[in-house]
Amino acid sequence: MQSNEPRYRDQIQQDDFFNADLTDAAVRNHAQSDQTVPSANHQTHPDSLAERFMQLLQQMEATQAVEPLVSLFAEDADVINLAMSKPLRGQQQIRQFWQNYLSVFDRIQSRFTHVAEGKDTITLEWISEGALASGEPFSYRGVSILETKQSQVQHFRTYYDSATFLPQGAK
Repeated sequence: MQSNEPRYRDQIQQDDFFNADLTDAAVRNHAQSDQTVPSANHQTHPDSLAERFMQLLQQMEATQAVEPLVSLFAEDADVINLAMSKPLRGQQQIRQFWQNYLSVFDRIQSRFTHVAEGKDTITLEWISEGALASGEPFSYRGVSILETKQSQVQHFRTYYDSATFLPQGAK
């Protein structure tokens, strides 16, 4: 009979990773130890679509102005997230998507922890923090995938920890 101990030990290590405290203080504390921690590891060209998207998203979060970010999307682009059953298409619906996004929060600030930029695809890992419209503080993380064509976003998909948006007693 084989022991389940190695598999159990691996699961504990996985659980520890997924339950890790990813706040800035925790990352700084772990940086001095021998543990691997997430980092703001990305090197993109300052004029790349990835850099422009990240900058304009952060600017939108600070100013509530969606137009500069919407301008990065192609006229026939589409967006989808976990809460949607089908994509929204075209700049008018994309504008509404970003306005709805902002309406969920009293304040939000996203920081990007990893960027992978290929010929026609950008992958962004991020952590967002702030307060929901109810005033409740939040922190959640996710991944956004941007498929690009002719220096514009053609398809935007985002996947995130949706537990942040559950009612207070359900968390």
